[in-house]
Order: sequence, then structure tokens, then C-alpha cells
Amino acid sequence: MTEKAGSITHVRAVQRALAILRAFEGRPEMSLAEVTTATGLDKGTTRRLLITMMGEGFIVQNAANQRYGLGRAVRNLAASAAGEIDLRAAAVPVLSELAAELHFTAFLSVFQDGQATCLERVHDMKGMEVRWWAVGGSLPHNCGGAPKLLLAYQPEPVIEAALAGPLVAMTPRSVTAPDQLRDHLRTIRARGYEFAVDDVAVGLSALAVPILDRAGALLCAISLAGLTPQMSRRGRPVHLDRLRQAASAIASRIGS
Repeated sequence: MTEKAGSITHVRAVQRALAILRAFEGRPEMSLAEVTTATGLDKGTTRRLLITMMGEGFIVQNAANQRYGLGRAVRNLAASAAGEIDLRAAAVPVLSELAAELHFTAFLSVFQDGQATCLERVHDMKGMEVRWWAVGGSLPHNCGGAPKLLLAYQPEPVIEAALAGPLVAMTPRSVTAPDQLRDHLRTIRARGYEFAVDDVAVGLSALAVPILDRAGALLCAISLAGLTPQMSRRGRPVHLDRLRQAASAIASRIGS
């Protein structure tokens, strides 16, 4: 259906979709009810539009809390408009080689709008694909290798704001006590990696390392995820040195 304003024809569905996108300005995540209120649309229409936009990559849904956020397609457009460094172009060839060599799923992620957001997921067809972190989607700060590592490298006020919010337990191994998580974040920062075991899905582990710029500020994280027995030996991550080599290669490609 269309509406005319002067000589210009407006497509109502497009207007409504844009209203949904604008509703997320300054709000990393919203529930269905919150999107409905912000746009003035009815619940059924809002849900249908969100599902359609998810299919096109403009909206994602957080698997842990079922809330919605802006997706990869929006972030791609924003990066193009801003002329930012294309982390994907630098990282994907390295991550693809890593995934093919080790037969794990490799991730590229950033801390964006107060969230740990997946920019790319690369899977080797010979191994098991880890699907619990969709491209453009987010995970709770207290679960997984990369989310905790990304938070550990943030300024103290950002960390405290994250700790003040709800800490979701995705499995019994998820850390939900703020003081415990605060101490663990210090450990991550000191050792320069995170190895998360069974805290997103039982039986799966994730190993994450940072990529820093020349001033030592965090740019992004790369991580590997797979079955715990293949990722760990005597409680230690098996592929830490190889993942750090990949991080160095990506840093060189982006000139950091």
C-alpha cells in the first residue's frame, strides 16, 4: 500500500521498516513490546517486519534474552559510509585458513554499542559448525570467550555498567556474580586471552585473543569454538599459540 505526499509516493511498508531502524538509535537492544511502543505500530505488524528484516540481515535477535538489535547489514552500510577500516577484509582470509587447518569455527567480533557483536563466522566443512553466535548477533558479556575478553579490555566505567546489568546464565557454568566476573576480567586482561568452557553450551569451549592497535587499544577479537575435548588438554587451551599467530597476521594486514 502507498500514500502520496504531494507528487511523491511513499511506500508504507518501507516507512514502517525505517521507523523500526530509527527506534534503535541509542538503544542496542529492545523487546518486541518496546519496538511496538517506540514505532506506534501494532504488535503483529511489528513482529512481521522484524522477522522480514532479520531474514535480510538488518535485524538480529539475541539468543539469550530474545531481544532485538541492529544486524550485520546495517553495520556494513554504516562502516561503508564512515570509511572505517574493513576488519572483515583483513580478517576473513586469515580466519578461513585457521578454520581449515584446525577444523573449528572461527569468529571475528567487536565491542560495539555496549555489546559483543559477531562480525564474521567462518566454518570448516570438515568440522562441527558452532552456530550459537550469529553474524550481527550479540552474546551476554559474561558468557563465551570473545564477549568476556572484549569486555575485559574496556574502560572501568564501561565494565562497571555491564556488571550493573543483568548477567544471564546460559548454562550452569556461566558466571553471574558481579564480583566474580570483575575478578575474572582482570585475569583475562593480565594474561591476554580467555578460554571459556561450557558457559554458552555444555560440551563446547571457546578460545579468544585480542587484536590491538599500535597504541594498545582494542580493535577486535578473534576466537575459535569447538568441542571441549578437542579444544582443551589438562584444562589448558590447545591452540593458543596458533590463534595468537593469526591475530598478529590480521594486525599486520590492517597496519596496527
